[in-house]
Amino acid sequence: MTAPATSLTLRGVRGGVGVSSLLAALGHALEGLGERVLLVDMCPENLLRLHFNLPVGEKDGWARATLDGHPWSASAWCLGNHMHLLPYGCLTVQEQAQMEAYLRREPELWARRQASLASHFDWILFDLPQRLPGHCLLGTCDLSILLLEADVACHVLLQQQPMTEGLLLVNRFDPASTLQRDLLLVWQQTLSSRLLPQVMHLDTAMPEALAHKQPVGHYAPSSLVALDAASLATWLLTRRAPLAGERAVPTGSAEQRVTLHAKAGVEPAAGG
Repeated sequence: MTAPATSLTLRGVRGGVGVSSLLAALGHALEGLGERVLLVDMCPENLLRLHFNLPVGEKDGWARATLDGHPWSASAWCLGNHMHLLPYGCLTVQEQAQMEAYLRREPELWARRQASLASHFDWILFDLPQRLPGHCLLGTCDLSILLLEADVACHVLLQQQPMTEGLLLVNRFDPASTLQRDLLLVWQQTLSSRLLPQVMHLDTAMPEALAHKQPVGHYAPSSLVALDAASLATWLLTRRAPLAGERAVPTGSAEQRVTLHAKAGVEPAAGG
């Protein structure tokens, strides 16, 4: 018996809260703890790749391959000894709509793909889009995290569109802001069962890391937000152990025979 990969989804309560940057940071932090990590970009914006020094002109990805009838697993990139990336790929607006319709018709597609990769990774991390429900049909995921900022827009969205599923994680928290401190206090009192004990602090190292095409833990390992990501990764490991024990599956089952035919490793960008 072997434990399958733990699947985690990260999605914003609204757009622009830093999901891709945080997922890149979390993947890097988990790899630093010796975990085997697969990052999957489910967003048509295809931005997750830019945190790992992939060329801006690189068009390949799982969605591009799926539409073109090519093997989706051949779109993976090796990012290090224990980390891989599946970019979304470059699609036109019409092709994005076509992919959304396809994923709605095949709601079990990513559940099957997860099962085929389960023995090869400890974590499969998904960067989810905002308003494409077909792209969010992944089957059962072990951990779902909703990312939000301590601002009025996120507070209102939590009230008028209650999101009953998923843990809540505050990003870009500025302890010098009275408003943010007050909102965090309100959420701690009203959403304590869902609010993660960590917050991700506002830190200029995060946007600078993207400018250098690196995850923040590689660009500025001593920065506050990199330490936050490492703390979050450690906390997730404490959650993984009981989940893995509950979901042990037979080694060598048919659904575990698919492997990623990863492209050549990507070296970190210079600088940092």
